[in-house]
Amino acid sequence: ALVLGESLYDNNNIILKIFVFDKKQKLDKIPKYISLEWVEDLGLENWKRYAFLYDIIEFSTSLKPYISIKLLKDYEKVIFFDPDIYICSKIDSIIEDLNNSPVILTPHYIKPQPRTINESDLPMMRFGSFNLGFFAVDNSKDAILFLNWWNIRCLDFCFMESQFGLSTDQKWVTIAPCFFDFLKISFNPGYNFAPWNTFERSISKKINKIYKVEDKFDLVFFHFSNFNHDDPQYLLKRASNEKNQSYKYVEEIGLNYSKKLKYYENLIPKISYSFDYMSDGSYISPTLRKAYSSVINEFDHVMDPFNIESDFGKFIKRNNLFSKPNLNNYSYPSINDSKNHGFYFKIIYLIMRIILKFVGPNKFYDLSKLMVYLSVYRFKDHKYWKI
Repeated sequence: ALVLGESLYDNNNIILKIFVFDKKQKLDKIPKYISLEWVEDLGLENWKRYAFLYDIIEFSTSLKPYISIKLLKDYEKVIFFDPDIYICSKIDSIIEDLNNSPVILTPHYIKPQPRTINESDLPMMRFGSFNLGFFAVDNSKDAILFLNWWNIRCLDFCFMESQFGLSTDQKWVTIAPCFFDFLKISFNPGYNFAPWNTFERSISKKINKIYKVEDKFDLVFFHFSNFNHDDPQYLLKRASNEKNQSYKYVEEIGLNYSKKLKYYENLIPKISYSFDYMSDGSYISPTLRKAYSSVINEFDHVMDPFNIESDFGKFIKRNNLFSKPNLNNYSYPSINDSKNHGFYFKIIYLIMRIILKFVGPNKFYDLSKLMVYLSVYRFKDHKYWKI
């Protein structure tokens, strides 16, 4: 986020508001081009319920529309950028777009993916048509109408559950054009250039050191989603177009971004996410959060779920939902993790083959669907838990 702030200030002389989703604390060495806001100061009623209900990705994305509505009381226009975005030039074109439309959205990509084993349009079906790492809104009635609709859905259902059609805040906006005909879908390839759309866009560099996309559009911002600065060439690995002239500039931008990340990492200490722990320091696992989502209405809405002495703290103990100390700091598994668990997969496959043999193919298929359904605890009767 500090790299984003620097790039925004250098190119536009604008101070970036960073909304920090963690317990309020003193941070040193904050640059002049940054303004910090803390989630506990947003005025959201019972905000700790959301901090417990959602993990960090879900929580921070759930309040995008809420924060936008709040900001639009003081500003005419609001532009949201994910913290892993880097501004490459002036954002005047975005502001101009907002002069003509109340809401600006960008698709993940604007050309169909090649039909190959590894590339298809399936990820867009799972995670949504639009990438909500960027959006822009004004303070018109239309924009507020859209934001209010989106806000309610994000507060209630900002889960990362692609198996049930949910992908935090993002998937909701896929259906928004059905309800709001004033949304502008921008096809400007200089917006939201990212690893998932390198296959369709080429970058060139002009004498004045300005990057151009398709030799026509200014590269306004690059979205370094899942960036690994120990391997900045990952951008090239994910690229699939044949416009080789663009590769060296993608690599150049990645290397420059990596240097800036390392600089700021030396200034800012690494600390644990505060809302991953109960008041006594016990770790809050994903299973515990999911259990809370299924019984949340069984407890007083003003109760602090992080308080180990609360009724919910007693619920956790009764249901053995505390993690062992060595199971702290859960991270989302990725396809790359499968390489490290071959032995466990073999055991699971063996068990599944045994089940298949005994129950038959039809019931085995039903069982596999049932396991997906049961992965979301709030679908279960709350009597499943010891209240």
